[in-house]
Parts: sequence; C-alpha cells; structure tokens
Amino acid sequence: MKRPDRMPDPTVPPEQASSARPSARSAERERTLAGLANVAAMAFLAARAVPGGFVVALAGGVPLARASQRHGTRAGYAAAGASLIETMAVMGPARMGIPVPHAASAPALGALERRGSALVALALAGAAIRFGYYIVTSAFYILVLVGLDAYAGTYEALRQTLTVLPAGDAAAIFFTAAFLAIWSLVAGLIQAWVLRRGLRRWPDQGAQLGERPAGLPERGGLADPRAVVATGLVAIAITLATTEPVALALVAGWLLAAWLIVRAGARSFAGGLALAAPLALSTLAFGLVGGLGGEVALRRAARVALLVLTAVWLRSAAGAAGLRAISLRAVRRLRRLPTLALSARVLGASAGVGNYGDSARRLGRGMRSVRKRPAALLGAALGWIAAEAGRLPQAAEETAGRWSAAETALIAAAAMLAVLASIVLVA
Repeated sequence: MKRPDRMPDPTVPPEQASSARPSARSAERERTLAGLANVAAMAFLAARAVPGGFVVALAGGVPLARASQRHGTRAGYAAAGASLIETMAVMGPARMGIPVPHAASAPALGALERRGSALVALALAGAAIRFGYYIVTSAFYILVLVGLDAYAGTYEALRQTLTVLPAGDAAAIFFTAAFLAIWSLVAGLIQAWVLRRGLRRWPDQGAQLGERPAGLPERGGLADPRAVVATGLVAIAITLATTEPVALALVAGWLLAAWLIVRAGARSFAGGLALAAPLALSTLAFGLVGGLGGEVALRRAARVALLVLTAVWLRSAAGAAGLRAISLRAVRRLRRLPTLALSARVLGASAGVGNYGDSARRLGRGMRSVRKRPAALLGAALGWIAAEAGRLPQAAEETAGRWSAAETALIAAAAMLAVLASIVLVA
C-alpha cells in the first residue's frame, strides 16, 4: 500500500483543510491573470512609443487570449478589463480607441482556440466583436459629435462627384456600415492569425508575480482624484448636452481655471491641443462640407475640442495612481457581477506594478535588432511579451487622502459651472 507523501495536520479541522486548497488555487490563478493583464497593458502602452506600434498592439491581445485559453472566458475578460483600466490610468481616457477592440475580442478568440476551432471561426468571431465596437463608436461620433445632418450632407457632396452612389441619409449610413464591416473582417483575420501564432509559441510556464521591489515610486496626481473625476464628469456632461456658445464658453472658462488650480502645466495643455486638433478639424470639415454653415460647424468643433481637453486634464490632474484607484473602487462596487468581481481582484493584484519605461526600452531594442518586416517585428513583440510575463512585481494598493484647498476650489468651480449652465439651458 502506497504511503501518502504528506500526512494531514491534526490541528486543522477537515473542513478548513479542504477549503484552503481551493483558496490557494484561486489566489494563484488571480496572480497569473494579473501578470497577463499587466503584460497586455504594457503592450498597449508601448504600441504608442515604438516603431511598428500596430503590430505591438495586436500582440497585446495574446496575453488576454492566453488567459481565456487556460482559465476560461470569464477569466479572459476579467484580465481584459483590468488591462484596459491600467492602460487608461497611464495613458488617459482620450487615447483608448486602439486598445479597446483588441482587448474586447482577444478573450473570445482564446476561448475558441481552446476548443480547437478553425482559423476562420476565430477571424469571424473577432470581426463580429470589432464590428459591434466600431458601430457604437461611429454612431456616437456621427449622431452626437458631428451630427447626422453634417455627415449626410458631406456624403451628398461626395455623391456629386461619384454620381453612381445612391442618395439619402440611409445610403450614407449603409456605406459607412459596409466599410466598417470590411475593415472588421480584415482586422479580424489578421488578429486571429497573430493570436494563434502567439498562443502556440507561448512558453509553458505561466506569468508569475514576484515581490514588489523597493524603489518603484509612481508620481501621484496633482489633486485628489475624487474631486478631479467628479468635476470632470460635470464638465463632460454639460459639453455633451449642448453646443450653445454661452455654455461652451462657461466650460472653457472652468477648464482654464481648473488647469491653473491644479497646475497641470503648459506641456500637458499642448499635448491635449495636439490630440484635440485632428478631431476638431475633422468635425469642422464635416460641418462646412455638409452645408451647416460656419457658426454651427465651429460650435460642434469647439465641443469636440473641449471634450478631448477635459479628458486630458483628468489624466494630468488625477494621475495614473488616482485614476486607477477610482476605477478599482468603481469596479468593486459591481462585485455582484462575477466577471467584474474577478476583474477587480485581478486589477488589485496587477495595477501599477510595471516599470513601463524599462519595458518599452527592452521592446525597442528587440525590434531594432530584427528586420523591418511584419513577421520579424511580430516575432520580436511576441518574444518580448512572453519575457515580460515573468518579470512583474506585486502591486501595492492605492489610497486617497483628504481634500485640500485646491480640491475644494475645484468642487466649488464645478458646482458654479453646473448652476450657470443649467440657467443657460433652461433660458
């Protein structure tokens, strides 16, 4: 008769011993998912800083597909949610257009790969998820920011050159949806090929989190993140509600005052202008070509610019640690939803642990050392992702302090803005 390797501890009750083993497995699983989530966030962030950024962003979905392949679809989406929150905290909410479709589709493709589905099935699933995302974001841009009248008017101006196109608002929407569907299919096929290649080349050992080393300080925000987010949301809500010149002027005045109160700096403002300019100019062009007139087109362009600048101010004023802490609290309030509850635990273990500068430099060295071909760049990105998965330290949870005089001034300015804007809208 084979002797057991380890005798049970007589001092531990049987029910506690049986529950400790699943708890240890669950903790280990969450640590592994935290590593994968942080690697994905690193890839999404590095995609904006290194040559071949599109390839790196595509490869960023591989850790999320790995999480779904090894631990189930719910775990994959929990890791995806944590990676997006971490990316948003570091990069800001105004730059999330590229990471979101990768993170939204990668876990589903990982689950299909786990079942042994064909490459075509992976491509179609990724295309369907991407198409849904593109439809929602395009509808917001067309219906809320640009305006259907301006968009349809621009289509009619184009139709005067391409007379074979059918007329009407429905035709403009149809051709937009058709273009998005084609782009989704192409992107879905590329993503499916990249993820399958990355999953099959992934090393056997999982991502692990070690001890958090000393000397990884993270620069905090310029103001209490609760005050920053609360006042920023008020300004965004007013800006979305109207394009009345007085209301937009009030928001612009508040934003200038808020920038000065928290001392966000001219460099941050210049970066916000650089980010807002293309969107504002495209909105202005739609309005002018669509026949809305200069005044209406300028008002809509100004609203877009204010929305982007407010989002940039949120990131500068709250800081990565502040946005991360606020997001973590918000997700924890939704803990009754199993996927979000798991995502909160994963985010709590993974957030803020990466040394993004060193990680990006390692990626840059690896990509500079290979031939400038898509396959070679992809191989370098996938190798970097697998290596970074074993290099992550343990996270430390963020805390928020009391509001200072600056935060109190922010709250007062936002309240005054809300009152004045309400008077303008009612009048």
